[in-house]
Amino acid sequence: MTYKEKIMLFALIVQLCLWASCSGSVEQPSFVSLYSDSVSSNSEIGNETAQDSTSPKLKSFSLGDQNVLAIVLSGDVKNLKAHAFRSSAMDKEIACVVERISESGEDVDEKTVAEDSELVVYKIRPSQIFEIGESFVIEGSVEGSGSSNLDFSLPFKGLNSKPAKLLFTELRLGEGKKHGYIRFKVIESGNLSGLTLCMPANTWAKATEYTFPVAKVEKGEKIAYHWYTPPDSPGVVDEVNDDVKCSDKHAHSDARDFWGNFKKFNPKKTNAIILKSAKNGPLQDAVLFVHPKDADWMHESVAAVAQEAVDAGLWFPDASPKGALIVNITSTKKIKRKNLSNLKHSALDWVRVADERK
Repeated sequence: MTYKEKIMLFALIVQLCLWASCSGSVEQPSFVSLYSDSVSSNSEIGNETAQDSTSPKLKSFSLGDQNVLAIVLSGDVKNLKAHAFRSSAMDKEIACVVERISESGEDVDEKTVAEDSELVVYKIRPSQIFEIGESFVIEGSVEGSGSSNLDFSLPFKGLNSKPAKLLFTELRLGEGKKHGYIRFKVIESGNLSGLTLCMPANTWAKATEYTFPVAKVEKGEKIAYHWYTPPDSPGVVDEVNDDVKCSDKHAHSDARDFWGNFKKFNPKKTNAIILKSAKNGPLQDAVLFVHPKDADWMHESVAAVAQEAVDAGLWFPDASPKGALIVNITSTKKIKRKNLSNLKHSALDWVRVADERK
């Protein structure tokens, strides 16, 4: 297929969620490049016509253990070829093993797939290992009937095969010159890559989520997440390893510091905060708190996260505001977990105390 025959379809934006298997997490691309020689330049993926109803189409994809890609196609699919590249070495092609599988996940010979099957599933396994958080691309070509072909290019980051496990220990909202933070304790060694902090009430500056970068941590270490990055603070860096030290005055000397990439700070005193192993992965911990003057969660998104925490067995007794920690967190008062060895996963775990930090 020549470049003149390829027509790039910019209209396709595949917004997929991150998901995690039992052993890790993965970042999946928001934008996918597709090339096809079977549709006109003004056709849209998903709007089939009589002319293109049997041409190959990318329906969905997901990355699993060992960075194996599962890709689901529709149409008349004859064959698929694929290879990979490290983003740091796009001139060096990495071979991939391609297997056609059944929808149940069982490997099958290509000839055994029913001719009238609406979906075709392939498993693409790169022949080289990608490190946690390493950027790479899987590219391929799908052969259809006649001259009907589809090329794809999918960017990924190496999945976290051993996510660390953390517990919330302290939380200060901060205000004015009082810097806000959340502190954690590492209860299981691993990597922070992909761990996602969800803070739905923080709608300011789109600060409702924070995803940790690649960083190995050991059991017993303390982690400090800072709600925002102070302006004019050249010493602010994420302490991703022992060679990186944060010199900012707000850094915690007894913890590894990580910083929200936000300049604006407007703390909400009613919130439901959860930590996940990945964006759509299992929950690790939760804390629900409500200001005494607030009668409800204030936002539907906060109520939804509160229910998610309850459903995961990480907050009791229920997801109502009355079931949360009723507390007024001020610029000089923080909440702190009383006992990490006998957790109730409820308001009983927490107490409001004076904060000596500046």
